[in-house]
Amino acid sequence: MWRFGRPSGTEVLRWRCQGSPRDVCCKLHTRALKKSRCLIFLKHLKYPLIQNTLIKEQYLLCFHLPQEERQFGGCFSPETMHVQPLILERHPDEDRGFGPFKEKTSISTRPSLTVEQLFDANNNGNKARGLNVLLYGAVGTGKSTVVRKIVLDWCAGSVFSQFKLVLPFSCEDLSHLSKPTSLRDLVGRKYMHLRKTPYLSGDYDKAKDVLFIFNGMEKMKLDFRIGSTELCSEPNEALPSGAVVVNLLRKYLLPEASILVTTRLSAVDRVPKKYINRYVQICGFNDPDRQRAYFTSRLLQQNEGKPGKAAEMLIEMLYLNLQRESQLATACFLPSYCWLTCASLHLLHFTDTKSPIRTLTSIYTSFMRLNFGGEVITVDGNVSSQEQQNSLMLYVVRTVGKLAFDGITNKRTSFSAEELEQWVGGKTKTDEELQQLAVFRTDVLDFFLVPRDYHGMDPESGGRRYVFVVPAMQEYLAALYVVLGENKSVLEKLTKEVSEALGQASEDITSLLSIISKIIPFRIFAVFNLLKLFPKLFERVSSHSKGRIANTMAAEMFRSEDSFNEDVLDQVEQSLLGVHGPQPQEETYTRAFELYPIFMGGLLHYGNRRLLDQLGCSIKSHTVSQITRALRKHLINESQKKQPPEELMDLLVLLYEFQNPRLTAEVLQSIKTINLSTVRMTPHKCFVLSTVLSCTSSSFHLNELNLSSCHITPELLQMLWPAFHHTSNLNLQFNSLDPESCILLRDLLLEPNCTIKSIQLCDNYLTDTGISHLLEALSGNHSLQRLCLMHTGLGDRSAQLLAERLGQHEMLQELNVAYNNIGDSAALTLVDACREHPSIHTVHLYLNQLTDVGKQSLYVRGGPRVKEGRRVKVLASVTEGSDISEDWHPILSVIGKNSVSWDRGRVREQLLVFLKDLEWGRKQHQSFWKKMHFRRVESVVRQTLRLLEKSSDTGTGTGIK
Repeated sequence: MWRFGRPSGTEVLRWRCQGSPRDVCCKLHTRALKKSRCLIFLKHLKYPLIQNTLIKEQYLLCFHLPQEERQFGGCFSPETMHVQPLILERHPDEDRGFGPFKEKTSISTRPSLTVEQLFDANNNGNKARGLNVLLYGAVGTGKSTVVRKIVLDWCAGSVFSQFKLVLPFSCEDLSHLSKPTSLRDLVGRKYMHLRKTPYLSGDYDKAKDVLFIFNGMEKMKLDFRIGSTELCSEPNEALPSGAVVVNLLRKYLLPEASILVTTRLSAVDRVPKKYINRYVQICGFNDPDRQRAYFTSRLLQQNEGKPGKAAEMLIEMLYLNLQRESQLATACFLPSYCWLTCASLHLLHFTDTKSPIRTLTSIYTSFMRLNFGGEVITVDGNVSSQEQQNSLMLYVVRTVGKLAFDGITNKRTSFSAEELEQWVGGKTKTDEELQQLAVFRTDVLDFFLVPRDYHGMDPESGGRRYVFVVPAMQEYLAALYVVLGENKSVLEKLTKEVSEALGQASEDITSLLSIISKIIPFRIFAVFNLLKLFPKLFERVSSHSKGRIANTMAAEMFRSEDSFNEDVLDQVEQSLLGVHGPQPQEETYTRAFELYPIFMGGLLHYGNRRLLDQLGCSIKSHTVSQITRALRKHLINESQKKQPPEELMDLLVLLYEFQNPRLTAEVLQSIKTINLSTVRMTPHKCFVLSTVLSCTSSSFHLNELNLSSCHITPELLQMLWPAFHHTSNLNLQFNSLDPESCILLRDLLLEPNCTIKSIQLCDNYLTDTGISHLLEALSGNHSLQRLCLMHTGLGDRSAQLLAERLGQHEMLQELNVAYNNIGDSAALTLVDACREHPSIHTVHLYLNQLTDVGKQSLYVRGGPRVKEGRRVKVLASVTEGSDISEDWHPILSVIGKNSVSWDRGRVREQLLVFLKDLEWGRKQHQSFWKKMHFRRVESVVRQTLRLLEKSSDTGTGTGIK
């Protein structure tokens, strides 16, 4: 809902009011909230600012902002800077046959127009009559947005100051009026306070101060033939709504009034040329700078209250991708696709726990609702009873969706002109079907498909090929095609038709069959009697169909050839921001369609089904129930198998998009470990993980939640808080945590129901400050058994503090503080504390600032020291005095696995020390077998050194097996 905000200049709303200004303010606000979900404007300042609203005793203007635009930060709002699309004065005959994207290459050098110039008096030859301006453009070019902006700017006094009254109407609303009504009643019905306004009386020339706006003329039947629409010059005479609009355009009714009509390409010729003074084409965003201005406005406005650096970085990456003449640049020629881009990026990067639940599927469904909501495929505005059942969106699914599904089935993203004719044209027979197809091709087809050479690719030698403007749109439409059951077999279609027929008159048919059976042979009757079985047969076929949909979802989700792809959210982001740096060239046909099954799951959610129902695409609840039952078994079976981290992330996204807590809990019960190691976590991925795990019961716990190398920051750690309550072993190593992160981890460990047994924080720069926060949890925690603080920036201070507080926690069994800055004295103190501890059996100290004397003292004081039958293993070096340490292999294995991310110089230095110690120890023994054992360990150290040097050049890791 648009909010009341502090107006600038003379931004006010016209309202015929009674009572004090303060009372009127309250009434306006209450009315806006309770009734119309609209923004109320006031104009011509009379009263001072009261409660951030300005009052004037005159006229009210209001229009609705669709729910989808409000939910996702609509293309237009008072707070958002408006980026005006390119507007040219051009007659439609100049560019016949051009679609929205083809217009991009046909834009001439003629100057563009501003909104203020649309009703330039210099173009009006007859001063006594107002101008009729027709603004036309393809779907998604921004016609409705421009209309809203015109009304807002007029209210602010910045445009059309020559008009004292602006009356916007939706042609879709007017087309639904069944009773004849006069112009005055038509205005009064929508704007009650204008019932008696003198501007609509027809007296003198007062109508010259009025501007009518009719938005979306293609949704209205207009007939300018005298025999069909009678002439009328009386504002009080009742006529059909179409006749009122026709007479206004004819200038029989209020000839002094000016009119702005917006329409799509296919409906331009519905108004005879003689009634139009000016044709104006809206061409979208024709250059990257205009697109960048839109993205800057939207992303910075949506990111209000958060650090702007992230949004600015996204905008810069978007701009770089746009400049490459990429497929995104082609899509963003239409402001509508710019909206989709911003909504997707906002979901991926700025999701937070306070935001309402949003899914990628809901964004695409809302996108369809914004562009095609409630539309029916028509010819010249005519809608027959049969066509009422065929919504425009359903027509899209059965044509473009069928094409998309065929492409995914055959792993293709480009289509020939012949394939377009096959799937979109179909077997059209009647003139009416051909006319519908022509309208569809003109208005809608080019909105989804674009010639491939228009985004920087050369057409193939076999002829021009077409691709979807946005790659993910192919997967969305294919998913919708499948979920709606449009890929039925012949048997499914037949049984459905017969079942529906029997359902309408089952009792009559049963009675008829009982009579026929008495007068016809049994064999013939058996054929008729089969009709009784069709309802049951249809139920079986229908159940099989829903099971096939579930099987398709599961099969597409767990394709083995897709296991090495990046997760779907990263794929979506790369399609928007581009892939920087050298990338392997992949053929189009090898692309993985991993969003396809996720969209299928998301479309089954109630919120998306409700929006689809408004589009004329109904998915019944029992259909969802059947698919869910069949899908549950597939998901549970597949989830029990070990999945690569990226595929596991895709599964979590599917469960999140599905928005079915019960199904999610049942699937997660079969998962014991969630390993998302190396998956690049973003705010949305963290929100997905936490939301999905929150569907489980409080008793559910994972054996391990592995989030190592996931680029987790302190902000993301906060979003993951709910997920941490469902794991026993938490792996957060190799991330970007800081000392402040330890405060949150401390609070997590201090929770009464904490079940975390192991926490790995190595390779996070926590420093002594962070460790001091973390160690505050030792006195109140009763679950932690293993604490890994390797390479976290610890010094002697942390080691001393750790030694002091170990006695407060009796459950700890293993402590890893390797690769830090701990010296001899602090290390000795810590080891002594571990030996006094009742349960600690291992302490890791290698790669610290230990001297040979310090290492020797650790073993001399400890040796095989046993307390109550327990020996504490101290891992400080590959040698213990003159002997080889029994833990040499774990030490070298850890060093090998982590050497890429560690300081190679320091690791190399430590390995050379190991070699020196091994050589000295080997010389102390006379036994041949002892010497061979030393040489074997030396060879492993030398191998690690060689791999370390090699990794310095190639960037690969080393590992000891």
